[in-house]
Amino acid sequence: MIEVDLIKKHGKKALGMAEHAHEQHTWRGRVGETLLEIAIIVFAITLSLWLHSWQEHRHDRAREHQFLVGLQQDLTEDLREIKQDSASYVEQARGLRYFKNLSASSLQADSVNSYNWTLTNATSFQPNSSRFDGLKLSGALGIVEEEELLNKILSYYERTTPNLKDNATAFSDTKRQAIGPYLDQHLQPDHRNLVAVMQQLPMQNYLAHGAGIQDILALYHDTGQKARELQRSIKAYLAAQ
Repeated sequence: MIEVDLIKKHGKKALGMAEHAHEQHTWRGRVGETLLEIAIIVFAITLSLWLHSWQEHRHDRAREHQFLVGLQQDLTEDLREIKQDSASYVEQARGLRYFKNLSASSLQADSVNSYNWTLTNATSFQPNSSRFDGLKLSGALGIVEEEELLNKILSYYERTTPNLKDNATAFSDTKRQAIGPYLDQHLQPDHRNLVAVMQQLPMQNYLAHGAGIQDILALYHDTGQKARELQRSIKAYLAAQ
C-alpha cells in the first residue's frame, strides 16, 4: 500500500531512525528498530483500512440520500396513479351495475355509450418500482441504515403493491376473458339485442363480479395510505441527517 510506505518512511524519519551506511547497530538496537518498524506498519495498515472504510461510508450515505430522494418521487407517481385508477374503478362499478340491471325501460343510448368501456376495460396498478428493484438486484439495500425505514420500504414494494397489482389484474383479466368474448359471440352488430344479452344468465354472472370492485378500491385506499406513510418516514429520516 502506498499509504503504508509513506507512513513507514516518514515515521522512521520522525523517530530519528533514518539509516546511514556508517552506523553500527547492536543486536539490541536492531531488535528495537525492527519492533518499532512493525508497530509503524501495523499503524499504517490500520489507518489505511480506517480511511477506506470512512470513504465507503461516505459513498453509501450519498447513495442512500439519492435513493431515498428518488423514492419520494416514485411514491408521488404511485399516488397519482392510485387516484386515477380508483376513479376508473368507481366508474366501472357504476357501469357494470347499470348493465346488470339493464331493461327495456332503462335502456338509454347516452348511458350505454357512457358506460360501454366499463365492460372490457383493463385497469391494473403499475407501481414505480424500478429504482427499488435495481437496488435490490445489486444487493445494496443495506445502504438504508435505519432498519425500521428499510422494513417499511420492503413491505411496500414486496407485499402491499404486489397484492394490489395482482388483484386488479385478476379482475381486469376476468372481464377481458369473459365479457368481451361473450359479447363478440352473442351481441348483434347493431346492438338490437343488447338488453337480451345482458339478461342472459352467463352475462349476469360475469357482471356480478362488479361487486368485487369494492375490495379492489379498499386495496387502493390501503396502498395510498402506506405510500403516504412511507413518504413521511423518508422525509423525517432525511431531515434528521
